[in-house]
Amino acid sequence: MELQGISKLDLKRRNRMQILKVIKECGPISRVDIASSMKITRAAVTIITNEMIEEGILYEVGEAPVSLENLQKGRRKILIDINENYKFALGASVSDEYISVGLANLNGKTMDKTYTNLTPDMTDEDILKYIEESCQNLMQNSCLDTSKILGLGVAIQSDMCSKMKIYHKDGKLDYSGVERNLSDMLGVEVICSNLTSALALANQEENVEERTGNYVFLKLGKHVNLAILLENEVMHENVDYTNHVEKIIVNPGGRKHEGFPDGSVKAELTQDTIIAKCKEIFSQADTPYLWEATNGDADAINYKTMWAAFSKGDTKAVEVLDGVLKTLTILVNNLSIAFFAKSVVLHGFKMNDWTYDRFKKCATEMCGEELAKKIQLSRTEGNLEFKGGICTVILENFYNKGGIDLENY
Repeated sequence: MELQGISKLDLKRRNRMQILKVIKECGPISRVDIASSMKITRAAVTIITNEMIEEGILYEVGEAPVSLENLQKGRRKILIDINENYKFALGASVSDEYISVGLANLNGKTMDKTYTNLTPDMTDEDILKYIEESCQNLMQNSCLDTSKILGLGVAIQSDMCSKMKIYHKDGKLDYSGVERNLSDMLGVEVICSNLTSALALANQEENVEERTGNYVFLKLGKHVNLAILLENEVMHENVDYTNHVEKIIVNPGGRKHEGFPDGSVKAELTQDTIIAKCKEIFSQADTPYLWEATNGDADAINYKTMWAAFSKGDTKAVEVLDGVLKTLTILVNNLSIAFFAKSVVLHGFKMNDWTYDRFKKCATEMCGEELAKKIQLSRTEGNLEFKGGICTVILENFYNKGGIDLENY
């Protein structure tokens, strides 16, 4: 009979991975408290953490503070924490609007970043070249070589996959071509992922107050994309197919779009649809601010001028906005209920304070204050979208590997 078991390396990786995740969630913590959390002996934790300190992954912060009311006998606890500058991560994002590239430490703190608008004439080779040159510049500016880099995480919007020559293989998106090309260019490991899913994780990482519970992440652009986080994990069926949300009906019998049900998210809530609704009521009398901002040219209406017209109070434009917010409220409410969501994060909606407050008021009137309190705006907009890639590569190449460089084992 063939015997099977876990290797020493796998056991070591798992123990270190658990320790890193406990420290990440709790902040500076003592070995005693780590042992209690993991339900293993203090001696085992001491051996593992001392080795990680020698490697530079962890460091001793100092003695734990105590209050006069809770004076403890004997030696005070020594707190340990993750050395945020042990390694660094590169991240990049490719959406239908931007390419953003950034460099961060293990705490996700941005050290440097750059971005550019994605133009229709850019090829997949142009995009990869921009990412490669940007990464080289960011490393050079911070005096880092590849030995200090965990890797590069590239988060790609699902509807950009065909442009990047990424296709399905065995039911999953095959990123291997992009990963191989960028890895050859940079000399570091490259991990690709879905942009919406990666941004959902990055936003949850930014929310240091509370990371537990289910989260809904809704990304607006030329398409609408959705990611669901179930207790810090992206719902498996939702990892690649984030644009399936466009098939949900939010206005029965509403606007039409070929290939989708009438009144679907695709027909009612994409950027192009909202702009089309503004064009239908566009006139000098009804939308004076929008008229002036576009010199009377309906084709010059874009997302920026449209939201400005909303907040300036163009009467007909505000009517369009209120209709959009009501439809969006229906979608957010249904998703919140279906997935028992603790928070609903909106990304790419480009709401200013006035519009955001109006949306929360609409949500309160239609569904109650409880829903309104759940609605949040994304912390990774525009030139910060590279944080999705950063989050992915730190999770995969640091936490999930227990800080072990497997090539040296």
